[in-house]
Amino acid sequence: MTFCPTVIETIGGVPTMVAGGQALHGMTATSTAFDDPAVIRDFVASGVEVMMIWIEVPLQCWKGPRKYDWSYAQKKLAHFAAHAGDTKWIIRVRLGLVAGWFGEANPTEVHQVIPASPGSPQGMSVCVIHSSVWQAAIREVIGDFVAWIEGTEWSPRVVGFMLNAGATEEWLPFDVGELTRGNYHQVYTREFRSWLSRAYGGDERALQAAWKGVDAGTVNGRVVARDLPTFATASCPTGHIRKGSHIWGPYSLRDPKEDRQAIDYYRFLAESLADALISFCRVAKEATRTPIIVGGFHSYLWWESGVYSYIQEYGHGLIQRLNRSSWIDFVSDITSYDCRYPGGPSGYLGVPHSLNLNGKLHYTEVDLVTTSTLPQDAQDAWAAADTSDIPTRTCGGIIPERVWNWTSNYCGRDEAEQIAIFQREHLRNVITGSPYWWFDIRGRDYQRPAFVRSIAQLSAIGKQAVGWDRTSSAEIAFVLSESSPPFQAAMNGEMVRFELESIHGLLVDLANRAWGLAGVPFDIYEIEDLAHADFPGNRYKLMVFVNCPNISAKGADGVRRWQKDGRVMCWTYAAGVLDESGLRADLSSELIGTRLGWRSQRQQIRVQIQDHGDALTAGGPALDFGTEGSVGPVFFADDPQATVLGRLRDGGEAAFTVKNLGSWRSVYLGMLNFGPALLRNLARFAGAHVWSDQDDAVYACRSIVALHTQTGGRKVIHLPRPAIVADLFALDGPRPTVPVSEIVVEAGPRRTFAWRTSYVAKP
Repeated sequence: MTFCPTVIETIGGVPTMVAGGQALHGMTATSTAFDDPAVIRDFVASGVEVMMIWIEVPLQCWKGPRKYDWSYAQKKLAHFAAHAGDTKWIIRVRLGLVAGWFGEANPTEVHQVIPASPGSPQGMSVCVIHSSVWQAAIREVIGDFVAWIEGTEWSPRVVGFMLNAGATEEWLPFDVGELTRGNYHQVYTREFRSWLSRAYGGDERALQAAWKGVDAGTVNGRVVARDLPTFATASCPTGHIRKGSHIWGPYSLRDPKEDRQAIDYYRFLAESLADALISFCRVAKEATRTPIIVGGFHSYLWWESGVYSYIQEYGHGLIQRLNRSSWIDFVSDITSYDCRYPGGPSGYLGVPHSLNLNGKLHYTEVDLVTTSTLPQDAQDAWAAADTSDIPTRTCGGIIPERVWNWTSNYCGRDEAEQIAIFQREHLRNVITGSPYWWFDIRGRDYQRPAFVRSIAQLSAIGKQAVGWDRTSSAEIAFVLSESSPPFQAAMNGEMVRFELESIHGLLVDLANRAWGLAGVPFDIYEIEDLAHADFPGNRYKLMVFVNCPNISAKGADGVRRWQKDGRVMCWTYAAGVLDESGLRADLSSELIGTRLGWRSQRQQIRVQIQDHGDALTAGGPALDFGTEGSVGPVFFADDPQATVLGRLRDGGEAAFTVKNLGSWRSVYLGMLNFGPALLRNLARFAGAHVWSDQDDAVYACRSIVALHTQTGGRKVIHLPRPAIVADLFALDGPRPTVPVSEIVVEAGPRRTFAWRTSYVAKP
């Protein structure tokens, strides 16, 4: 037997899963209640194409080095064969929790060993996922498992493997809380020293020169040098180097002249985990005679980075390392935990268009907790009340917050809102070219008959859309830098303390709550993508750079490549102010087109704007944005050739400027969390198409436009050119034949609409 031959091909402008010669849009399902055949059958009725089957191989099947009992896996696969219709399968393998014998044999490679018990006769070891010993052992397990399963009767249904490890299976260290406190398992010290030796080419003098400030001490009031680190004595960062930047400055940033030890540590975390995932995927692909797809969770750059990032603490930020690997077919993330409520925008944790550009699948998870789990009295109370004016993310007292709150993963407050969220997530994924799985995380969340019918309708749309042109219609690109987080002080509760709420909103994903309601679709990239030979830069009239304090040489080359054709590049906060030698505000002036200044100080950074009668400032003070809490350092434009459109409330320095550089234009904003109206202004200034003038979410490719409303009323979608438009939720009805330039709909709040667009050819 062999696996179902599965490859990634670009179809209709997006990477697409092709299994056994059939192109799939990739609607997938997984559940914590898959032991119930009815749950599997309901998902089959919903039209899913792929089942994601969890098999805890190292925990349940691994009995010793190269010794296995496959009966657990056999039972699971037979169960799905009996109930999963003709769906294809992705096998999801959990690798960080292994049988107890491994920890007993390798006590230095695990966090803990949980003894065997009647309910768990094999016991359990919680492994340190940076351990080279664990990684070598798991590579053997993966190869043996893939070879075994290919020989079973079920292999023709298997299209690939998802290889997961760490906390919540997301390649996050199990002990990240301890790591942020500077408490390190011995594995980290050993592996960090090994990484340092490789990173510095075995040159200890280079290491000592880079870490020159780390081991300074004071004796009798005089500063003296202690023993400098070697590859045998270097340690993970603690004390001042661990947290000093945040406390004493430069606050949200790290000065590499002082904090090289921490910067190196963050790079070690990230490179080690990316390389582990790549090596695991390589083993899986090499163990089979058939092309399959493999991947795992990684690279949450959109969610975990911002003015203060925390992605560096998880080692989760090297998307370009994965993009370059031929062994990686898909990279997974999750629909944003901070942007999943009704009336808001959809959100990804990762960088989907970077993956698309590199021919990878952005395979994402939609793990909504639905109204199915709400108590009936709460559902009845909401249905009986006038809820039209209740803001998003609240219940207006109709349902107690302890019963429903969106931060506990709840989404819709009634069935109609829930279905609107299903529709929003599905349509954005189809438009982006992202296969995804419904994760029934609490069990039986998706089995309500109305939900089954809704998802079946969405599946039918997705199956048709595979044959359509799904090339992005966005003329705006948001760009961030994966090399920046190691140069930033980490955001976590212990460091930020009472500032947590004020700077939480300075994460890119939280700022997306505003950007995503601007009525302008945008694509998301990592900055080095701009240097990619196939980057569609001519499509974008506006590029917005967020979280780019460090810009790699390749990223800078990519930026310069597109500084032409009147393009607008909008830079935010600490743009390009750090390189390997240190922090200097004017470092990036040539690249970003505007000279910056700075104060090593923390304060509220509020940008105040006056209406100057032009496209950029229309709306005046209503456009003001910035922080409510103390943030630092403070950056501003210090360029007499730039036109000043807004200033810092506290200090008065220029914090919103524009500068015409001939072939392109540079805009600078002193903070990144600007609102939807200003994004529309920037779009118009750049000549990018604005689809809606209202604060609603709009997503579009060449064949689909989708609208998710925040408020009710008359909604107008301005098409970029005339098109024949058909309601995607009524494809069985009469088909329009007359092109239109606008779509007009009377909409309720928190509802989703979608249309098939067939554009009239340009003259």
